[in-house]
Amino acid sequence: MKNFKLLVLVSLVMMTTCQKPTEYIVNSDNRNFSVSDFEEIQLGMSYSQVVEIMGEPTGTVGFGIVWEVYGLNDGAYMKMLFTGYNEILTKMIMIDKNGKEIK
Repeated sequence: MKNFKLLVLVSLVMMTTCQKPTEYIVNSDNRNFSVSDFEEIQLGMSYSQVVEIMGEPTGTVGFGIVWEVYGLNDGAYMKMLFTGYNEILTKMIMIDKNGKEIK
């Protein structure tokens, strides 16, 4: 019985951690950004500071950890991770239209 409980627990953990991440979910259309629109955005800014500059994100991406997304004119997007109590911008990554990170 003890082994069965352990097996069930391990199975549940594997099912939740091995799921495919959610694709880019569009929350708002008719708004596309260019790379230059992000020049004012800096790591350490709060979510509300970013929204004040950029407006609400155009979507989200992720599973478990959800990134805020701003769609770019060419089909690429900028994804931003806000963490902590005050929702501070800790990472910002551009993804090209083929889904690859741009360094």
